Amino acid sequence: MVATAQTPAPGYEIEEGFHTIGPTTNGVRKGGYSRAYLLEDGDHLTLVDTLFDDDAHMIVAYLLSIGRSVHDLTDIVLTHAHRSHLGGVATLKRLSDARVLCHDREAAIVEGTEQAPPVSLLPIRPLVLYPFRVLSYLHRPAHVPCKVDQTIGEGDTVGTLHVLHVPGHTPGHLAFLWKGRAVIVGDAILTWPSFGAGWPGFNLDEPEYRRSLRRLVGLRPQIVGPGHGPPISQDTSERLSTLVADPSG
Repeated sequence: MVATAQTPAPGYEIEEGFHTIGPTTNGVRKGGYSRAYLLEDGDHLTLVDTLFDDDAHMIVAYLLSIGRSVHDLTDIVLTHAHRSHLGGVATLKRLSDARVLCHDREAAIVEGTEQAPPVSLLPIRPLVLYPFRVLSYLHRPAHVPCKVDQTIGEGDTVGTLHVLHVPGHTPGHLAFLWKGRAVIVGDAILTWPSFGAGWPGFNLDEPEYRRSLRRLVGLRPQIVGPGHGPPISQDTSERLSTLVADPSG
């Protein structure tokens, strides 16, 4: 089914077998309206990212609402190692014993042996993002570390997902292409607090990020699953093209 504005939290099915999960209320405090994605392929159940909360309650609740259980999870893949995307990973790993996979440049952060590089404290605007800058600088709040079972990268597959390495926001940032028509992009493209090419000043390597963004736009997907904010499923290619319209970008 396709979601409407009245679809209740914590998630909905965008297309058959492709679900999005995340807060619709109090979302600023929950990692900036962060999103997770669930892919069903028979008995293979893949989760992309794990939201902000350590207890992963929204993901567990959504699984139950569609007649699934946390024990059904096969793989948990991470776009990158920022708290709003890996908050629930340790809990979900413990409850499900699913494999945890990410890029090797992010693995030590997920496992808690390294800290994620902080983002710049500038620019100040938009003001709604400034607390996230400060928390990144202070490395707070820390996530519960979790063992990574396997590292993945460009050209790998996980269930129905094809792995794309799209660095720039972080060195090991990944995106996931689903059936050639949908792409889960992490923080490469966002729709909260507004539609845009990531949050201003949050990319660790801006030139590398712009190359990755052009690659994602060039896929001309019909559906985009951003890391923060609701998915894009209408006029998708046209909207994405505006992100790279500036020839200097």
